Amino acid sequence: MDYEYLPNRVIICIDMKAFFASVSCVIRRLDPLKTKLAVVGDTKRSGSVVLAATPLLKKEGIKTGSRLFDIPRRKDIHVVNPSMERYIKASNYISSLVLQYVAPEDFHAYSVDELFIDATASLHLFARTPEELARKIINEIYCKTRLTATAGIGPNLLLAKVSLDHEAKNSPTGVAYWRYEDIPFKLWSIHPMKDFWGISYATERRLNRLGIHSIKELALSSVEMVRKEFGVLGEEIHQHANGIDFSRISDVYIPSSRSFGKSQILFRDYTNRKEVELLLLELLDDVCFRLRMHQVVTQTIHLSIGYSKQTGGGFSRQKKMGRASNLSQDIFPYCLTILHKFDSGMPIRSIGISLSNTSIQEEEQMSLFEDIDQRKKAYALAKTIDEIRMRYGKNSVLRASSHLEHSTARYRNGLLGGHKA
Repeated sequence: MDYEYLPNRVIICIDMKAFFASVSCVIRRLDPLKTKLAVVGDTKRSGSVVLAATPLLKKEGIKTGSRLFDIPRRKDIHVVNPSMERYIKASNYISSLVLQYVAPEDFHAYSVDELFIDATASLHLFARTPEELARKIINEIYCKTRLTATAGIGPNLLLAKVSLDHEAKNSPTGVAYWRYEDIPFKLWSIHPMKDFWGISYATERRLNRLGIHSIKELALSSVEMVRKEFGVLGEEIHQHANGIDFSRISDVYIPSSRSFGKSQILFRDYTNRKEVELLLLELLDDVCFRLRMHQVVTQTIHLSIGYSKQTGGGFSRQKKMGRASNLSQDIFPYCLTILHKFDSGMPIRSIGISLSNTSIQEEEQMSLFEDIDQRKKAYALAKTIDEIRMRYGKNSVLRASSHLEHSTARYRNGLLGGHKA
């Protein structure tokens, strides 16, 4: 493979070490590197999932995905609820620090605790080498937040990410730099294949059926064979196995159509369909609120239902409305139609609603067969309620049914990013 004509930029991927747990330590004036602390979804529920754990606690086998009942009850172990508002503030502050070194178009927030920068144009202003710049950024983050970061560097986004995941996070310096010449020795040694960025367990099994059992074998295989099996994705993973990635941080992706959705895993199995209908309506109210905030209307409803763990299964179906809208009263009957048609009656544990096929609200076609004044009043009422909720919080105006015992709206409105604010 001739890498001479491929992108050779200075891409740095920065990851905050045990971010949720570390922030929770700092706000309690504890050292994240010397404290055993776990952040769990809800400290009052024994089966609650561990969202993050400090490095010391991870050494005891407690990691993301463990359960609260797995954590030993000892005085030296702290178990806390998440503080999503504080995490987001810390993330935004760290982003502001990093943005001192690159232009906004060369910055990409990959997640709340991970980001990419393209330092090709600004490296010479701050450091002599990419490694020096990465260490400078890491040191500034630590000095101003007491949070530890690691950094992977590469000539493209892919190599920066895999160098972070497979070397920097385990390096004493916290920095790793993978160049094209390192591919045969570092990239191809990643095993199992599902540990490689972009390859899932299912993809690995399909590759195995093609006789491909390593990243090296994938890189040296026929691209036509992989493309025949996976389509466009096959060509992409073949390029990635060779360390090739043409994507740029500064490239702006503009989707042809936007979709808005929300899903919820319920705390218990719901067998009463009237209760399920209320939960659907509450979810729909949230999604329609977002539609109106973006001044768009939708015409396609997608409903997903997941049944109890004991029974398994579920369904996912969509239906197109006769006219576009962003009002719950217009969309909800279609949700009920899907539910009543495809529901098998088994206990429900998860629900999800997605609204797609969107268009700008001003372009909505009014019907000749409806009361235009009544529709204008409905939009005006929805707008008024939205303004109240924006000013005083989502729980300031609720449906009367949201005060019933089986409702989840009030609880969800107190969450941020799915966790306690």
